[in-house]
Amino acid sequence: MPPPLRAAPKFGILSHILPPAPSGQAVVLYRLLRHLPPENYVLFSRQKYDGTPGSSDEPSASCKLPGRYIHLPRHPYFREWGPGALRRLLSMSNNTLRAASQIRRLVRGVREEKLDILLACTGDLADLPVGYAASRLAGIAFGVYLFDDYLHQWSQPRHVWFARHIEPIMLKGAKVVIAPNEFLRDAYRRRYGVEAVIVRNPCEAEIGETHAAPWPGQEGEIRIVYTGAVYHAHYSAFRNLMAALALIGNPRLKLHLYTSQPDDALRREGIVGPVVRHEHVPAEESLRIQRAADVLFLPLAFNSPVHETLRTAAPGKMGEYLASGRPILAHAPPDSFVTWYFRRNDCGAVVDCPDPVALAAVLRRLLDDRAIREQWGRNARRLAQQEFMPHVASEAFLRALQ
Repeated sequence: MPPPLRAAPKFGILSHILPPAPSGQAVVLYRLLRHLPPENYVLFSRQKYDGTPGSSDEPSASCKLPGRYIHLPRHPYFREWGPGALRRLLSMSNNTLRAASQIRRLVRGVREEKLDILLACTGDLADLPVGYAASRLAGIAFGVYLFDDYLHQWSQPRHVWFARHIEPIMLKGAKVVIAPNEFLRDAYRRRYGVEAVIVRNPCEAEIGETHAAPWPGQEGEIRIVYTGAVYHAHYSAFRNLMAALALIGNPRLKLHLYTSQPDDALRREGIVGPVVRHEHVPAEESLRIQRAADVLFLPLAFNSPVHETLRTAAPGKMGEYLASGRPILAHAPPDSFVTWYFRRNDCGAVVDCPDPVALAAVLRRLLDDRAIREQWGRNARRLAQQEFMPHVASEAFLRALQ
């Protein structure tokens, strides 16, 4: 039994995206903070979030939090025009002046709100160095929330160069580092000798009674379900699945995608065949769909240019998938956190090679073996209850800040 929490410090969070935006990072922050007193935290972002707390103008997985939002300036100082060299110089000047302006606004906000610690999140190249500089100028503690590997999430060489040179300063100067899983924690331990605290990406709701939906959920069809964005981090895994379905040749098998990506974008990436695309749905509807699925598909791309980022990634939907109690098919590289977690905990089917034949064989077993489906479902729900509930993640988050 963990010791009781002490009074939490007053903290600020700097993130390029915040609730109620329908993004994984915003959703995690919403679930961590929604039950905390609003006077305990302040949210900083270059995005402007108007509207009423607890409401949103678009279907998303979160609402605006009741805590204070502070908008950081992002307007350009110079018009970026002219030949390439001049345009690059003006762009660099704009970025420098924006960063200086944002640091000044952050320092003012930190002092006005009497914050004890400023926590900067990954996702934007500037947020960590801007947050680090502001915390130093304001004389408060600095922390880093690693949603992804800061060093490896950039594709442009100049961004990679900048991240490589600035990251060790910020990570070694942080009083607390938070990571969503063991792989990202261990990467930073090896890189800089820092010890990150693990805070799982929490799922949406508490788990009730054992899920007893029939399998398959609908007569005449076996629904393989994926909910969320489909992009370069997933494309090759989806192509492998479509090839596996063609090999199996069962007309009852259909992939149902609940995503905002349009049909033509999916077709361009070879995601064609027995696919039924649905529009993006709000969080409550997504949970209902997951809990009625016959198979939940959890893909990560193979041979990706951002392989190191995917290797340490913790998909935000993983907790919901586990909590559903439905069979999960994880198709991800062998050295990824996703593959390690499902293998270690025996909570779903795993295919860790980009081979449609192997994927088809595992999928056939999943369809034919009721006992293994139920075993995986029990293990998954137990893990969700122990590690992914919102109150568990929030408590781990507050302990990290203390």
